[in-house]
Amino acid sequence: MTEAVASPCIDVCRMNPRTELCDGCFRTIDEIAGWSSFDDTQKRTVLDLASKRPRVVRVGERMEATLELPPDSIKSFATLVNDQNPLHHDDAYAEASRFGSLIASGTQPTAHLMAVLATHFSAYAQPLGLEFGIKLVRAVKVNDVLAMRWLVTDAHWKASLDGDLVKLDGEVLNQLGETVVTATATIVVMPRKARA
Repeated sequence: MTEAVASPCIDVCRMNPRTELCDGCFRTIDEIAGWSSFDDTQKRTVLDLASKRPRVVRVGERMEATLELPPDSIKSFATLVNDQNPLHHDDAYAEASRFGSLIASGTQPTAHLMAVLATHFSAYAQPLGLEFGIKLVRAVKVNDVLAMRWLVTDAHWKASLDGDLVKLDGEVLNQLGETVVTATATIVVMPRKARA
Protein backbone atom coordinates (compact mmCIF):
# COMPACT_ATOMS: atom_id res chain seq x y z
CA MET A 1 0.00 0.00 0.00
CA THR A 2 1.39 3.42 -0.95
CA GLU A 3 1.45 6.32 1.45
CA ALA A 4 -0.96 9.21 0.76
CA VAL A 5 0.54 12.40 -0.68
CA ALA A 6 1.32 14.77 2.19
CA SER A 7 0.26 18.39 2.17
CA PRO A 8 3.09 20.86 1.38
CA CYS A 9 1.78 23.28 4.03
CA ILE A 10 4.55 24.59 6.33
CA ASP A 11 2.24 26.70 8.54
CA VAL A 12 3.10 29.94 6.73
CA CYS A 13 -0.45 30.37 5.44
CA ARG A 14 -0.52 33.76 3.79
CA MET A 15 -1.80 34.53 0.30
CA ASN A 16 0.49 36.97 -1.45
CA PRO A 17 -1.57 39.54 -3.39
CA ARG A 18 1.27 40.12 -5.85
CA THR A 19 1.77 36.47 -6.84
CA GLU A 20 -1.67 35.07 -5.87
CA LEU A 21 0.24 32.18 -4.28
CA CYS A 22 0.63 31.11 -0.68
CA ASP A 23 3.98 32.41 0.63
CA GLY A 24 4.56 29.08 2.38
CA CYS A 25 3.61 26.35 -0.12
CA PHE A 26 3.33 28.26 -3.45
CA ARG A 27 -0.17 26.88 -4.15
CA THR A 28 -3.08 28.92 -5.48
CA ILE A 29 -6.16 29.42 -3.32
CA ASP A 30 -8.07 26.89 -5.48
CA GLU A 31 -5.32 24.29 -5.05
CA ILE A 32 -5.36 24.79 -1.29
CA ALA A 33 -9.16 24.70 -1.05
CA GLY A 34 -9.40 21.57 -3.21
CA TRP A 35 -6.52 19.66 -1.61
CA SER A 36 -8.62 17.48 0.71
CA SER A 37 -10.88 16.38 -2.16
CA PHE A 38 -8.06 15.68 -4.64
CA ASP A 39 -6.90 12.13 -5.29
CA ASP A 40 -3.17 11.34 -5.10
CA THR A 41 -2.66 11.94 -8.83
CA GLN A 42 -4.21 15.41 -8.58
CA LYS A 43 -2.14 16.17 -5.47
CA ARG A 44 1.07 15.16 -7.24
CA THR A 45 0.11 17.42 -10.14
CA VAL A 46 -0.36 20.36 -7.75
CA LEU A 47 3.01 19.64 -6.08
CA ASP A 48 4.67 19.52 -9.49
CA LEU A 49 3.10 22.84 -10.52
CA ALA A 50 4.06 24.49 -7.22
CA SER A 51 7.66 23.30 -7.54
CA LYS A 52 7.97 24.91 -10.99
CA ARG A 53 6.66 28.31 -9.97
CA PRO A 54 9.35 30.98 -9.93
CA ARG A 55 10.27 31.12 -6.26
CA VAL A 56 13.67 30.84 -4.66
CA VAL A 57 13.27 31.67 -0.97
CA ARG A 58 10.72 30.49 1.57
CA VAL A 59 9.17 32.75 4.21
CA GLY A 60 10.28 31.38 7.58
CA GLU A 61 13.66 30.20 6.26
CA ARG A 62 16.35 30.60 8.93
CA MET A 63 20.12 30.75 8.88
CA GLU A 64 22.62 30.75 11.74
CA ALA A 65 26.37 30.91 12.28
CA THR A 66 28.80 31.27 15.19
CA LEU A 67 31.79 33.60 15.43
CA GLU A 68 34.55 33.54 18.04
CA LEU A 69 36.53 36.75 18.60
CA PRO A 70 40.02 36.19 20.05
CA PRO A 71 42.30 39.26 20.39
CA ASP A 72 44.15 38.69 17.09
CA SER A 73 40.84 38.57 15.19
CA ILE A 74 39.71 41.92 16.64
CA LYS A 75 43.06 43.59 15.95
CA SER A 76 43.49 42.24 12.42
CA PHE A 77 39.93 43.04 11.35
CA ALA A 78 40.20 46.62 12.64
CA THR A 79 43.50 46.99 10.78
CA LEU A 80 41.97 45.56 7.60
CA VAL A 81 39.12 48.10 7.61
CA ASN A 82 41.46 50.94 8.71
CA ASP A 83 39.64 51.46 12.04
CA GLN A 84 42.41 52.99 14.16
CA ASN A 85 40.43 53.32 17.40
CA PRO A 86 42.83 52.12 20.15
CA LEU A 87 39.93 50.19 21.76
CA HIS A 88 40.49 47.63 18.98
CA HIS A 89 44.33 47.58 19.03
CA ASP A 90 45.83 48.64 22.36
CA ASP A 91 45.30 46.16 25.21
CA ALA A 92 46.38 48.57 27.99
CA TYR A 93 44.26 51.42 26.63
CA ALA A 94 41.20 49.15 26.26
CA GLU A 95 41.63 47.64 29.75
CA ALA A 96 41.63 51.15 31.26
CA SER A 97 38.45 52.06 29.37
CA ARG A 98 34.86 51.61 30.55
CA PHE A 99 34.83 48.29 28.64
CA GLY A 100 37.75 46.73 30.55
CA SER A 101 39.06 44.90 27.49
CA LEU A 102 39.51 45.13 23.75
CA ILE A 103 36.24 45.52 21.87
CA ALA A 104 35.51 44.69 18.25
CA SER A 105 35.01 47.41 15.69
CA GLY A 106 31.28 47.71 15.03
CA THR A 107 32.01 46.78 11.43
CA GLN A 108 33.25 43.32 12.47
CA PRO A 109 30.06 41.66 13.78
CA THR A 110 28.10 43.59 11.15
CA ALA A 111 30.23 42.31 8.28
CA HIS A 112 30.08 38.74 9.56
CA LEU A 113 26.30 38.97 10.01
CA MET A 114 25.89 40.18 6.43
CA ALA A 115 28.22 37.43 5.23
CA VAL A 116 25.92 34.80 6.76
CA LEU A 117 23.30 35.76 4.15
CA ALA A 118 25.73 35.67 1.24
CA THR A 119 27.13 32.31 2.31
CA HIS A 120 23.73 30.74 2.92
CA PHE A 121 21.98 31.82 -0.28
CA SER A 122 24.99 31.43 -2.59
CA ALA A 123 24.93 27.69 -1.85
CA TYR A 124 21.92 27.35 -4.18
CA ALA A 125 21.22 30.78 -5.73
CA GLN A 126 22.69 34.19 -6.53
CA PRO A 127 22.11 36.68 -3.68
CA LEU A 128 22.65 40.42 -3.88
CA GLY A 129 22.30 42.79 -0.92
CA LEU A 130 20.15 45.86 -1.50
CA GLU A 131 19.64 47.48 1.91
CA PHE A 132 20.73 46.81 5.49
CA GLY A 133 19.63 48.44 8.73
CA ILE A 134 22.02 47.84 11.62
CA LYS A 135 21.72 48.79 15.28
CA LEU A 136 24.73 48.25 17.55
CA VAL A 137 23.18 47.48 20.94
CA ARG A 138 26.15 46.46 23.10
CA ALA A 139 29.93 46.35 22.75
CA VAL A 140 31.39 43.08 21.50
CA LYS A 141 34.31 42.21 23.75
CA VAL A 142 37.43 40.18 23.21
CA ASN A 143 36.80 36.40 23.43
CA ASP A 144 33.04 36.80 22.96
CA VAL A 145 31.34 33.99 21.07
CA LEU A 146 28.60 35.37 18.87
CA ALA A 147 25.50 33.58 17.62
CA MET A 148 24.32 35.24 14.41
CA ARG A 149 20.78 34.61 13.15
CA TRP A 150 18.55 35.67 10.26
CA LEU A 151 14.86 34.96 9.59
CA VAL A 152 13.11 35.48 6.23
CA THR A 153 9.99 37.54 7.01
CA ASP A 154 8.83 38.16 3.43
CA ALA A 155 9.74 36.90 -0.02
CA HIS A 156 8.03 37.42 -3.33
CA TRP A 157 8.99 37.02 -6.96
CA LYS A 158 9.92 40.29 -8.66
CA ALA A 159 10.12 39.83 -12.41
CA SER A 160 12.12 43.04 -12.99
CA LEU A 161 14.88 41.64 -10.74
CA ASP A 162 14.51 38.08 -12.06
CA GLY A 163 14.43 36.81 -8.49
CA ASP A 164 12.79 36.91 -5.09
CA LEU A 165 12.78 40.22 -3.25
CA VAL A 166 13.49 39.10 0.32
CA LYS A 167 13.13 40.87 3.68
CA LEU A 168 14.86 39.50 6.77
CA ASP A 169 15.25 40.24 10.47
CA GLY A 170 18.61 39.50 12.05
CA GLU A 171 20.29 39.52 15.44
CA VAL A 172 23.60 38.77 17.09
CA LEU A 173 23.77 37.43 20.65
CA ASN A 174 26.86 36.97 22.78
CA GLN A 175 27.58 33.86 24.85
CA LEU A 176 25.57 35.34 27.74
CA GLY A 177 22.48 35.58 25.55
CA GLU A 178 22.72 39.38 25.40
CA THR A 179 21.74 41.07 22.15
CA VAL A 180 24.71 42.94 20.68
CA VAL A 181 23.37 43.73 17.18
CA THR A 182 19.91 43.86 15.61
CA ALA A 183 19.45 44.11 11.87
CA THR A 184 17.04 44.19 8.97
CA ALA A 185 17.89 43.41 5.36
CA THR A 186 16.38 43.58 1.92
CA ILE A 187 18.10 41.41 -0.65
CA VAL A 188 17.33 39.89 -4.03
CA VAL A 189 17.92 36.17 -4.44
CA MET A 190 18.05 35.04 -8.06
CA PRO A 191 17.93 31.47 -9.35
CA ARG A 192 21.29 30.19 -10.45
CA LYS A 193 21.55 30.18 -14.24
CA ALA A 194 22.61 26.94 -15.89
CA ARG A 195 26.05 27.20 -17.43
CA ALA A 196 26.15 26.86 -21.21
